[in-house]
Amino acid sequence: MIFYGTSAAEGIPNPFCSCPVCDNARSTGGREIRRRSMLRLDEQICIDLGADAFQEAIEFGDFTKLQHVLVSHTHEDHFNYMMMNVRNMSIERNAEPLHYYFTDQAYDIVDFYRQSRPIMKGMTSDLEARGIVAFHKLAFNEKVVISGMEVTPLRGNHLGNMGESCANYLIKRPDGQKVYYGVDTGWYLPETFKALENASLDVLISECTFGLTPGRGLHPNGHLDAFSCMELFRVLLDQGTLHAGSRIYLTHINHFTSNHAELVDWIASQSFPCPITVAWDGLSI
Repeated sequence: MIFYGTSAAEGIPNPFCSCPVCDNARSTGGREIRRRSMLRLDEQICIDLGADAFQEAIEFGDFTKLQHVLVSHTHEDHFNYMMMNVRNMSIERNAEPLHYYFTDQAYDIVDFYRQSRPIMKGMTSDLEARGIVAFHKLAFNEKVVISGMEVTPLRGNHLGNMGESCANYLIKRPDGQKVYYGVDTGWYLPETFKALENASLDVLISECTFGLTPGRGLHPNGHLDAFSCMELFRVLLDQGTLHAGSRIYLTHINHFTSNHAELVDWIASQSFPCPITVAWDGLSI
């Protein structure tokens, strides 16, 4: 698994911003640079194909073998519709369509694209007919098998462009490893806590959007921060979602308060039985 991007919607550095975090990223480079969030589960399947997918493919691996895209929600930093036409313009490609999976109400955006002339020159239905892309609708809490992986979308505390709840993904890999991708979400919903009881995850990938931003409360809606993350992890440990051998990775991080090095230092100062890593672009699990 590879983190292709680990930022929130604006990226770091935000090209319009001269805050200390963005200026530090420009001068320091390396792990301080964050592209929009995307996770490559393996060569065939990824979670989100967003605003920086083109550059991420150059840096971390192309999409020539990519077959399945699990879409978390319809915000543009997570779902970049232009990538469908980029695939269309390839000269040699996998004959199988690129399969996009939308959960529940997020699937409504497919009809919007089919009917909208300004979206890819009205070509969406043509791309489907020619086998360039294919769209599928998933349901929350219902398990499906995609590319050999058991995938169950769980409801995140975050709304997308179609008014949908974001899909966070519980995944069982072919080797039995259990992974949960909790991006985007605020404090977990009761049904999500319930679904994760005694899940005994091997890997938890959690958003930490607002970093060390204070004053947001321990149970925020929409997005988490470092303080609410730690509170969440304690609850997940108590209910058997996590265990001492679980590994936690933080991603989807914005520029509001803390740079990468500051967040790493703060996390290192916390007492928690599971190792917690502040992810960076290109990090391989």
